[in-house]
Amino acid sequence: MADAPRNLTWIECRFDELSPCQVHGLFKLRQQIFIIEQDCIYPDIDGLDPVCQHILTCDDDDVLAAVRIVAPGIDPNHLEQGDRPAIGRVVTSEKLRGQGIGRKLMIRAIESCGHQFAGKPIYLNAQLYLRSFYESLGFVQFGDEYEEDGIPHISMERPA
Repeated sequence: MADAPRNLTWIECRFDELSPCQVHGLFKLRQQIFIIEQDCIYPDIDGLDPVCQHILTCDDDDVLAAVRIVAPGIDPNHLEQGDRPAIGRVVTSEKLRGQGIGRKLMIRAIESCGHQFAGKPIYLNAQLYLRSFYESLGFVQFGDEYEEDGIPHISMERPA
């Protein structure tokens, strides 16, 4: 396991508050993990980022982990989200894996949802292999397993 970068900073903001370098780093990280590493061709740039809240972990200008929070009723592709906020596009660079950054990122996202959408449960569209990770954060599966972009997924909810 590599040493964690020393200059980690956390950023939480709207998309239009990100610098051009941060936007580039965010898309580069998601492309590297979701499209190249997971060998999954899908439209990552889906039009939702500009209307989402983002949490990033950076080492200088290098985006190493990220998540976006989708407000209720925004995502037309996940109507099962209903009136709940959703946490999505959860991604951690291989440089940080196994160091607890993904858990810290999710805790920040859950806390942010609590501040922005108090009293509402949180929706999550999870890759099946991460079920126990999300369960450890209080999410529970509902519905059946399904395939999205060639990868097994489940719908999960964290009660309010």
